[in-house]
Amino acid sequence: MIRDTFQNRIKKGLIGPGSDIWGLPDHEEIISDYPLQRYFSGILFPERNFTKSHSEEDDNQVQAETEEPNLFTPENIPLDRESDEKITNKIEPDDSEDERRINQNHFFPNNIGLTFCVDKSTKNIEVEFSGGFYYEPKQAEIKIQIPEVGYYAFIDENLGFPFKDILVYENGYLSLSRELEGNKGGKQHRSGEYIIYDQFKKSEKLKDSSAKYYIHYFEKLIGRVWKRRPFNYYISLDIKDTRDIIPISLTNKTHKEVNIGYHVKTYEVNNNKYVKIQLINISKKQSSKRYTAKTPELNSKCLFQAEIKIKSDKIVPYKSNQELNPFDLEAEELNFLYKDVPSFGIGHNCSVTWRRERNELITTFLPEYNIRDIKNNLIESDFDNPDDFIKLNELLDIKNISLFSDLSKDEIIYRLSSFIEFYEKWITQQKKLNNLLNGKEKEICDRIISRLDYNCNRLKLNIECLWEDDVFSAFLFANTAMLIQIIISNDKDFSKEEKEISAINQNIPYNDLQFFANYDNNRIGFIPKYRPFQLAFLLLSIKSITKPQSEERKDIVDLIWFPTGGGKTEAYLAVAAFAICWRRLTYNKIESQGVSVIMRYTLRLLTAQQFERASKLIVALEFLRHNFKAELKDEPISIGLWVGNQLTPGKVLGENNSAEVAINDIEAECKKRNGKPEDKNIFQISSCPWCGTKLVSENDYGFILNGNDFLIHCLNSRCIYHKQLPVQVVDEMLYKYPPTLLFATVDKFAQIAWKADAHKFFNSLNHDKLPPDLIIQDELHLINGPLGSIVGIFESVVEKLCTNESKNLLPKIIASTATLRNTTEQIENLYGGRKVNIFPPSGLSYSDSFFAKESKSESKRKYIGFMPVGKTAIDTQLQLLAHLLEARIENSEPIDDNYWTIVSYYNSLKDVGKINNKVGDEILVNTASLQARLFGRNNKWTFNHFGLQGRTEELTSRIPSSKIKAVLKQLENKFELIDTGDYRYVSSSVIDLVLTTNMFSVGIHIGRLNLMLINGMPKNITEYIQASSRIGRDVEGLVVTLLDANGARDKSYFEHFIPFHQSFYKSIEPLSVTPFTENTIDKMLTTLMIAFVRHKYSNLNKNEDAQYFKKEYINSLKEYLKTRFDNNSSEFSFFENRIDTLANDWEERIKFGLIKYDELMKRPTEVESSDDYKWVVMQSMREVDQESFIKIKTLWQ
Repeated sequence: MIRDTFQNRIKKGLIGPGSDIWGLPDHEEIISDYPLQRYFSGILFPERNFTKSHSEEDDNQVQAETEEPNLFTPENIPLDRESDEKITNKIEPDDSEDERRINQNHFFPNNIGLTFCVDKSTKNIEVEFSGGFYYEPKQAEIKIQIPEVGYYAFIDENLGFPFKDILVYENGYLSLSRELEGNKGGKQHRSGEYIIYDQFKKSEKLKDSSAKYYIHYFEKLIGRVWKRRPFNYYISLDIKDTRDIIPISLTNKTHKEVNIGYHVKTYEVNNNKYVKIQLINISKKQSSKRYTAKTPELNSKCLFQAEIKIKSDKIVPYKSNQELNPFDLEAEELNFLYKDVPSFGIGHNCSVTWRRERNELITTFLPEYNIRDIKNNLIESDFDNPDDFIKLNELLDIKNISLFSDLSKDEIIYRLSSFIEFYEKWITQQKKLNNLLNGKEKEICDRIISRLDYNCNRLKLNIECLWEDDVFSAFLFANTAMLIQIIISNDKDFSKEEKEISAINQNIPYNDLQFFANYDNNRIGFIPKYRPFQLAFLLLSIKSITKPQSEERKDIVDLIWFPTGGGKTEAYLAVAAFAICWRRLTYNKIESQGVSVIMRYTLRLLTAQQFERASKLIVALEFLRHNFKAELKDEPISIGLWVGNQLTPGKVLGENNSAEVAINDIEAECKKRNGKPEDKNIFQISSCPWCGTKLVSENDYGFILNGNDFLIHCLNSRCIYHKQLPVQVVDEMLYKYPPTLLFATVDKFAQIAWKADAHKFFNSLNHDKLPPDLIIQDELHLINGPLGSIVGIFESVVEKLCTNESKNLLPKIIASTATLRNTTEQIENLYGGRKVNIFPPSGLSYSDSFFAKESKSESKRKYIGFMPVGKTAIDTQLQLLAHLLEARIENSEPIDDNYWTIVSYYNSLKDVGKINNKVGDEILVNTASLQARLFGRNNKWTFNHFGLQGRTEELTSRIPSSKIKAVLKQLENKFELIDTGDYRYVSSSVIDLVLTTNMFSVGIHIGRLNLMLINGMPKNITEYIQASSRIGRDVEGLVVTLLDANGARDKSYFEHFIPFHQSFYKSIEPLSVTPFTENTIDKMLTTLMIAFVRHKYSNLNKNEDAQYFKKEYINSLKEYLKTRFDNNSSEFSFFENRIDTLANDWEERIKFGLIKYDELMKRPTEVESSDDYKWVVMQSMREVDQESFIKIKTLWQ
């Protein structure tokens, strides 16, 4: 597998052995470098002696020669670190004083170890300690493998250097018959034959000779080299405490200065015996002044590639002290679901892996874990009757449940019922497993089974709704729209690829319904199908959309929970299509107008990507409306992007932030000879979502000012949307013509209080039209903390505006996430006490929910961990990136595009900035040096690093919003190598390295991204899972997690690497949302009140209408919110007092004269006194920091 090349390069290059090309067996390798400079992990150091001696103080010269900047500096050494037992939260008793001494050094560890569990009866185990020492070899021990032709290239007598007298070639290896005369350099100046050789290297004779291809071999022979000597020690170990460290006898005289020992500690808990074994470097302490990477003495005292191997058939799963938690039912269930995932040990200053088939435990410095794929399709082997599998599989073919289906209504409903019956049979099997349990586990299983039964019953009842003609018609229309959306998204002649007008296929009928009815699936290479859970979720939502008074509509939030990349977006898009079609089919042309669905996201990057996907669904729905106007009414089905004005214009005309200015900028570029008008497109839509034609070409563009309106149209005259696309991105146009699907960020909803026409999104002042039917909140896990609290309290107003009291209509709410914890409480706090229904609900094991099953063998994503010792985090990042960049060319040619672009993920913008400044310097130099070491002076591969700086991009909040989409598009560009004959270089359109932060963790699906370096564990597990899940979607991907030994949390994850990764969904931290605290009320109350009053009462929305406010207008808001305070009388009293104070102040201001909203409301920058502060109205939900006011009492001059 190609991804293994990258893993092997890291292992060989940064842990060893195998980092050089001498051609010797790895166990006795030679390297042309100090081992401590070459290797970054797997090292046991001697202890450091900080006591100064007179001889050391006088030895300034030696120190000056050996010390290096940024290596082994005292600032890097952590002080007062917790012991590793506290970090790992084990069940061991306190350490002895001797053990604390062993564990005290984490930056330069002198020990590694592991703790594991054996049967109580176990008396002894087989142990192997191993590693490697490095020493400076004698000349006779040095040789390097070289082709015979290389040797003969050297002994050409016309070269002008006496290679023939110096070199010996035997059995494929080149060596020196003698050392060169003179000095190599260093303390003494270079002289003798070394000077002659330096002159030879610059000579024309070398340039004209074939010896130039092999000269790097000779340079290795005459340079400084270190040779590895393997260390292995086998012992049948009695399991008992060793009070002291037991020395290991080393017989080799080469390493008489090295001493190694081991230490054993045991303890018993719950009839199991826990054993901790450590391998320790007990060599004589090394002077702190000579504790540097270039000190030969220190290099000789270190043990490299240290390893402990345990073998015993008595090893049993290692269990932590985490028991079933009676105070956290969710934690209880998680522990139960993952109870069959065994862990066999944890590491100390290292990680642990195991080979169960060999009864072995092994310490490792490069732990790995393959995340098994999730199968979300029907599996034939699960069916007793093959015909059932065929019929249900046909049902997932969307065409068979669309307007184009050959199946009758009865047959479709019958097959849908069979689909749910099969689900019911699976639940019956789960119940049989439940009956085998008792006690606490039985209680847990009963809760799980009850949720399965609830969803199954809902599915059966919802299928019954399909017998109603309007419901069935809406179902068919929605599925037809989804079918067409899938086709145009994957057909290169439609919107799969952006294209110039000249590339349009003239034979494609862009306005022909029959083309889709008879579509040839060979054009896209697959049959458009639902995944089982997508179809099931659509069925689950039918009643909540079509029966506004149902419990599912009013009291339940349906939460789609599925691993990243599993198809959540398509699941809720199908429900959105159904809601839109139902509204058009069942209500008259007045009632059905306006916003039907609100989709909300939290990050602008996610919003931009998902907007593109949703736009394709909307143009498919609008295409259907063109063909079925009688059923789907006259108003266009449209989509509107309502986000921050950093992304899109706020108005049509004007000088600042307007569509007019943006169009003028595009036009000006079109007129330039070498203009780039595409770069000036800020409208967040670059091509027609129907046919794929670019909306900005060299001399034309698809953005139009029509009087006071702004329109978008397709430049392809054959496209159905040549006159106008049903897509809008300018705020002013959205208020003027509310879209069917309002696509927004949660931040933007704060603007409701500021905008007079925002009520049109909710039809809250026009009761002839219906309010929105459906609210979809994607990536629910991001709605937490301060942002979640702000969103939670404001959500009460959003839901109130979406409510038509006279018709008793409330919106259906759907949420989506791939990572969840504590969602019951989160949903209740966000959505006013509504209960959550997670779909699909888990079965009795984490690995099977019927709709998703863990593969037993396949894995698309592998995680490997790396934790350096004796090196700073920044130095390690630079080397890891260089090794990953170099490994891209190790598989020879052709270069695999799937592994060309490397994603480097950071936890702060500061870290991104540090590395970005080093791309063209250290990273490029390190990569070039590594290539030279492995390939010599071979210009064939210089393209790999040449121009790296220009092919590096950022994907962070530091880059302009208008550039985000351009970078995403560029990330899709495939590797292209341009060969001029004289040299080769990589196309500038390709990205080699993308530096990113948490912006990357949501909504991105680019199939060619399959290599990722995560620099330090993100602040929460959700972010780690979400970010790393962006790679390895289509082909096998590799995630390299760099962890810092100086950080307790990072070190703990490294020591528990495999146990953590095999159940990391279990480790997700609970979410916190507290919307009705005094701080949140203080922050949001004014925004809340004005948004409600302005858009819930007629004649109060315009700027000048603020003068008509009356205090009683807030009574209904108070009564409504009282139910959301969860019977917390003190917090509600605080809220009531504050809102009454605001209302009184408003009325007082009216008494003193006419008042307008823009006079009443304040921005933070407009506050002149503490009295003004209460009228500060938020403009974004992200304004969550505390403000302070400074009053200048006197001016000092």
